[in-house]
Amino acid sequence: MKIHLMDGTLNIVDAIYFGLNDKNEDKEPRIFTTSELKQYTNLEDGLYLSILGQVFDVTKGAKHYGPGGNYHAFTGRDASLAFITGEFDDEALTDDISSLSARQVKALDDWLQFYNTNYIYKGKLYGRYYNQDGSQTVEFQKVQEKLLVAKNEKLVEEKQKRMFPPCNIEWNPEIGTLFWCTEKSGGIDREWVGVPRILFETTNTQSTSRCACVKLDSMEYEENKAMLREYDGCAKYETKCVLKITKS
Repeated sequence: MKIHLMDGTLNIVDAIYFGLNDKNEDKEPRIFTTSELKQYTNLEDGLYLSILGQVFDVTKGAKHYGPGGNYHAFTGRDASLAFITGEFDDEALTDDISSLSARQVKALDDWLQFYNTNYIYKGKLYGRYYNQDGSQTVEFQKVQEKLLVAKNEKLVEEKQKRMFPPCNIEWNPEIGTLFWCTEKSGGIDREWVGVPRILFETTNTQSTSRCACVKLDSMEYEENKAMLREYDGCAKYETKCVLKITKS
């Protein structure tokens, strides 16, 4: 079964709605075994879940986490992968996130921070991410490495957006797609406008392209020409570009 969630993840609005409660730190966090955690799937014993090996009491979200609730499958286990995939079958309800990209791991870590902020921390789960004494495992370190990669990718992305701000984009069914640049396009305030160009971006995990506003007499343009390409049929120095619909 697959539940369609916003951006492929659990809907953050829903989570905030049913997750907010008074912060109540557990004074004596414990190390849970897998079999012990399985006991916490009902209102009598409590509703616990684990994410990246950290265990939280989500009983106050019983409407959603309790039996019959949309997210009951998360309780009594570490189903970290499902937070990102949105797939709730037995195979997908796993703590193995080795298939996730660095950015997806960062999204999962955001969920971990959400639970730390809004729910009661109970301890650690002995297994993939923590040893029996609570120390970190090799798998835990791999997660941290991916988080570092995601952080570096974000820094590169932000630097590129400052150098080459995103264009304004509008699609018109009659004429096609309009790209244009202003001194505030892409949310980047600046003293120049720029012209639309295709920017090819490459990270450690993926290659993408987008419309960027480029200042043609800048050092940034000269140093990154290989990453940029003109739009076919658009004037070289115009601040607006229309990709016309080709009629068959």
